[in-house]
Amino acid sequence: MRKPFTPQEKQRIRKRYRGYAYLLVVVSLAVLVQPLALNWPLLTSLNSIIMAMVMMLFLTRNSLLRVHKGWLYGLGSSAIIFELIWLVGMARFPSLAKHLTLPHLLIWALFIGFFLVRKVRTLMLEPYVTVYVLMGACTGYLLIGYVGAFLLHSLTIWHPGALDPAYLPAGIDPVATPLRVFPSMVCASFEALTTLSNAVTRPGSLGSHVGCLAIAIVGQLYVAMLIGLILGRFQPGLRR
Repeated sequence: MRKPFTPQEKQRIRKRYRGYAYLLVVVSLAVLVQPLALNWPLLTSLNSIIMAMVMMLFLTRNSLLRVHKGWLYGLGSSAIIFELIWLVGMARFPSLAKHLTLPHLLIWALFIGFFLVRKVRTLMLEPYVTVYVLMGACTGYLLIGYVGAFLLHSLTIWHPGALDPAYLPAGIDPVATPLRVFPSMVCASFEALTTLSNAVTRPGSLGSHVGCLAIAIVGQLYVAMLIGLILGRFQPGLRR
């Protein structure tokens, strides 16, 4: 029989559950505002920064895992700082796009990837499978799609010919105005994640095909792990 929770443990659970809900709202908004971000690129960066802050302040702070929190705080802070540098650099000095896009991808991929690994482990330790826990699980799937947008955006900057120009905003040069291309990459990433479409790739471009395949495969593996996690909660005899 499980021991009763202390008041401090109950408070941490409530805060963590709120964090699951807040993060789901923020990531969902980050996807839904992309049509507006086409003309106001600041919205994309603002959502990314808010998302990182929710990850650190509500989830990492109240996580059941006590180790490696410092690493996550460091990666999250670095991602926020570099997001501001990237935003200013892309707006003022488009010629620096190639130099800033790759580290921008790496820092966000490391931060969100490390966060997802910890979150899956945290979901496995949750005392109950509640609506909030399922919200946290769904958020992980959306975060994979959001990281995929960073990957496809980097491909757009480094190899513009790898992507189908018809999928990009009309009249926008991805190298000259890289900030206005990111919203299209968000949509393309989620289409690849849900295996609905692969329209962003150009036939014969191996790099773009591999990028979309990676997004789809990671997304399906995440869903498979979550199914195993939820079913395992109802099969206590299978636990070791």
